Amino acid sequence: MTRLAAALALATLGLLMIFGSAAAQGAGESITIQINALNGSGESGTATLTGNSDQTTTVVLNLTGAPTDAQPADIHAGTCSNLDPNPAYSLTNVQGGQSTTTVAASLETLVNGGFAINIHHSAQMVSVYDACGQITLAGAQLAPVTGHATGAATLPAAELFLLAVSLLGAGALLRRRVA
Repeated sequence: MTRLAAALALATLGLLMIFGSAAAQGAGESITIQINALNGSGESGTATLTGNSDQTTTVVLNLTGAPTDAQPADIHAGTCSNLDPNPAYSLTNVQGGQSTTTVAASLETLVNGGFAINIHHSAQMVSVYDACGQITLAGAQLAPVTGHATGAATLPAAELFLLAVSLLGAGALLRRRVA
């Protein structure tokens, strides 16, 4: 392998570490989507989805106009106007307008998978939908990574060190080739 090829390989390795790290992030990132009333229910509110480091997502529902009785809630494939009737992920029943659940899917999977959150009228009337919200970045409120004002991807110190070593090594190899 020539020195130029080795230098390029080291530089590429450093860049892959940066972009691989940024792509792997998601833990702590969240989106908030609008939940809209259906069938004259008067229920509306938000769902906040937060990615966790173990590739799960915590879903927090906050609805106004909801009854005090428990309402089943699920994540379905499809859109609010055309849901797959079989839930992809079950959520904790909404009680008094509130629900918190951790589902076994990454935030990226939910955002990119064509899913919607659906709130049913009651356990006895699951075919009646009271509210729904499409899980998508369009129109969602994005929350930054906790502790970072812009939500930009950051690199741990170890990865920055490896990147610096890779780039210094690539520079040294190129310098020798020029000399």
